[in-house]
Amino acid sequence: MNKPIKSAKHMQCAVPGGRISPSVSEVDLQNPVENIKKEIEAIKQKLDRRNVKISKVSDFYINYFEQYQEYDSFITTPEPSNPWLTDNAEFWEQEKQANKEISARRVRRWAFSLQELLKDPVGREQFIKFLDKEFSGENLKFWESVQELKSLPGKDVAVKVNDIWQEYLAPDANVPINIDCKSSEVTKKNMENPDRWTFDSAAAHVYHLMKSDSYSRYLRSDFYKDFMSGSKKKTSVKGIRSVISFPGRKEQGTT
Repeated sequence: MNKPIKSAKHMQCAVPGGRISPSVSEVDLQNPVENIKKEIEAIKQKLDRRNVKISKVSDFYINYFEQYQEYDSFITTPEPSNPWLTDNAEFWEQEKQANKEISARRVRRWAFSLQELLKDPVGREQFIKFLDKEFSGENLKFWESVQELKSLPGKDVAVKVNDIWQEYLAPDANVPINIDCKSSEVTKKNMENPDRWTFDSAAAHVYHLMKSDSYSRYLRSDFYKDFMSGSKKKTSVKGIRSVISFPGRKEQGTT
């Protein structure tokens, strides 16, 4: 029985094993090594590509909404109210009010993240007190100095860099901070050509320490628990009542 004769083109597209690859062109057959290299690079790019599932993204947005819906002014009335919409000017004076009790809703937000804690003036003040109690207040001061450095005019950067170095990182620093060897070496190298990003590596290390260690311990401390229970105020009203007498009330009680 005579077998059908394959055409020359058909024979060129043949691959080992008797299979035919219709996607292989004549140019690819002429340079098989280059073709394989291209395929390897394409596969590597696919492996490096991060494929995020839609379900995970949806879960993230749902969790974010559930966490912050209490603070969404379109859903819940803000505390204090918006001074642009009402006649209440408490929003402008909240940092100056010494006798105002801190609301539990405001304090709960401090537990969302270290960033939320530092954004609140009262939360930042309490966190500084906690760090000072644990003899690590210099970490936050250093990190804030680095953030301030990034917003300075160019003419003031060199002076500020030297001040931060002398204050926190120099061998004879006034308030030395502890950073890892890698961050220390990177910072020393950056000091050869100082700019506003000289301390980024050290600042990132310090922030990670505060976030993973100090911040978690603060949330478990009495500082935070007292605010959550509502017994802690910037100035205790109970203490004021113990000093101030109310003679009118006493007379009513005796009559």
